[in-house]
Amino acid sequence: MTLRRVLAIIALAALALLAAACSADVRVDVEVDREGRGEIRLRVALDAEAQEALGLAGASDEEVRARFGALLVDGGWVGDAEERIALTREADGEVILETSHEFDDLDQLRRLMREDRPIGVLAPDEATLAAIPDLPEQAPLINQFSLRLGDGTGDNPGFDLFGRGGVGEISGATCSGDGVVGFASTLRNSTVITYRVALPGGPGETNADDTPSGTNVWNVRFGDCPALTAEAGGGGSSTLLNGIILGFLVLFLALVFTIRAVRRRRRPGEAANGS
Repeated sequence: MTLRRVLAIIALAALALLAAACSADVRVDVEVDREGRGEIRLRVALDAEAQEALGLAGASDEEVRARFGALLVDGGWVGDAEERIALTREADGEVILETSHEFDDLDQLRRLMREDRPIGVLAPDEATLAAIPDLPEQAPLINQFSLRLGDGTGDNPGFDLFGRGGVGEISGATCSGDGVVGFASTLRNSTVITYRVALPGGPGETNADDTPSGTNVWNVRFGDCPALTAEAGGGGSSTLLNGIILGFLVLFLALVFTIRAVRRRRRPGEAANGS
């Protein structure tokens, strides 16, 4: 066995330990009223390991906001009275980032969900993006988002929602469920992404994992690309779309767990080249 191969195996072992230690909690919330108005809320909580992996350990609040603010390519995102992203530092070192965007109708909601966002700004180089198959350099919050409201009266006008949870193409490595291997299996065991969608008169007929207070809640692990569906009588008909929910926050999780790995993998390679 060559020195290069031995060092590569050591680097992969270190990668597994790093991924297990890193933690980030991600939520994408959407709330819609019967008139099609509502709000999108995004939340990311980063522990110390996640911050260090992104090169943000010891960074100022302004530096952290600037890194994530580059993803908010459309106007109207509000974190607090002064900033687009609200930032809170907990006593244990955890950093919480929050922002929200109101929308006036479903057309605006669709535009917000489908806008491409430069995921690459979170990575130090292209090698990081290439470390996991199927991760694009840009992605929308929700690809080919489909939500229709009907003309029903009262609190429930009827609705039809379809999407897919996940982080990659349906036929790709990142949608292999329990079949993912190597680093992807470590990600699967350590990440859960939460999608919350509150619909007027909901939850309706839904495949959500839970429906607290009538809100549809899906919890998706790395490697899963399940259909997310909810409908109620009176909703407009919709075509089932093969779009994949590729929330930039979901992709962020994968990047967090790869940045250090790529760096460590390069160092052994460089050492081998010099031997």
